[in-house]
Amino acid sequence: MKLIIKTLAFMMICFSTSNLSAQIDSERLSLLFAEGYKIDELVFLLDNMPIKKHEKWMEKRGYTFREEIPSKKCLVYKKGEVVTLFIFLGKEYISEIQVSSSPQKYYQAIDTFAKSPLFRPTKMLKKVGITEDEKKKYWRNNGFIFYADTNNYRVGVFRDYPFEMERKISKSYLPEMVYVKKGSFMMGSKNEESPSDTKPAFTATVNNFNIGQYEVTVKQFRYFCSETKRKMPDAPSAGWQDDYPIRNITWDDAIDYCHWLSYVTEKKYRLPSEAEWEYAARGAQKTKNFIYAGSDFLEKVGWTFKKNDAVMKRVGGTYPNELDIYDMSANVFEWTNDWYNPTWYESVSRNLVFGVVYRGPSVGTQKVVRGGSASESSKSKIIYRGKIAPSNYYVDIGFRVVLEED
Repeated sequence: MKLIIKTLAFMMICFSTSNLSAQIDSERLSLLFAEGYKIDELVFLLDNMPIKKHEKWMEKRGYTFREEIPSKKCLVYKKGEVVTLFIFLGKEYISEIQVSSSPQKYYQAIDTFAKSPLFRPTKMLKKVGITEDEKKKYWRNNGFIFYADTNNYRVGVFRDYPFEMERKISKSYLPEMVYVKKGSFMMGSKNEESPSDTKPAFTATVNNFNIGQYEVTVKQFRYFCSETKRKMPDAPSAGWQDDYPIRNITWDDAIDYCHWLSYVTEKKYRLPSEAEWEYAARGAQKTKNFIYAGSDFLEKVGWTFKKNDAVMKRVGGTYPNELDIYDMSANVFEWTNDWYNPTWYESVSRNLVFGVVYRGPSVGTQKVVRGGSASESSKSKIIYRGKIAPSNYYVDIGFRVVLEED
């Protein structure tokens, strides 16, 4: 009886926390961060406002045209008595929108961005042709970059992708995917000598998904950068090779790639959850319970080098695991979507609900990396969990993607 009560309590806590988080996000997003303007309204204007005959179109939505500033390619609108809207023009599209209002609403905007997990703070835009300002704070969200400008109490938004970018991609640049059938598996370790954050083992459940057969390559990521006018990451000392895994990648970089891939394919790409990653690495329903992804011998399925000698190899250069997936042990560490919590397994195992799809922590300061690297062979076991701040990058961290089922 006590176990049932604990289980129900745990489920209610998870449900309440999830609902509360969604409710808070919804409230924050609906808040007026400048008198008369909502965040989603600015995005709507950026996407839909016509350049020709804009006055009548805007007038129907409660905006009053004030003037045009040709030298800045800017249209100025008012809504009410307080707020001024600055609309900057590209060749045939709106390139950027700024809102100027009271300091009170300005700081409300910053609070909205800072507290909502939907907006990812970014230190560097990594955008070609964009001048970064030290007095601006930037956040990313679903293909847009929002910013707060302390110079003049303005809040603005522009696209993370070029307006003219086409929604198409050659198959040669698409990650090759492997279908993974849903199921339950023993997640974590039963070995007393295993790291404490991998214990206790518990039964986790995942839905159907597709996962990258290989880590995302330099060629694929370079194409993403080219299409989105984005700067490539810093090259490793050996330089870039097209069929090697992309590295020096932050979690934010990996998420941006997933958003772009989703945009151009109109499908849902994302990073794998911890459970999805481990389930796929173990071979899912075809598992033979190997220590590494595909073997009990790392030399068969991964590369090993001297410690701190971050030498990588081309993707798919060793044997695959039971699902024909490559390099899930010891090429590069791979970002997952989940926050790191050292005691999460213990919490889940105490309140386990069999058959419920596994969910990782909803908050945290570090993201989980999996798979080890060629220079960290001791961390290449399937169970190993690394932790890195999402804004950090290292020469041995890359990623692979998940494609959700339609």
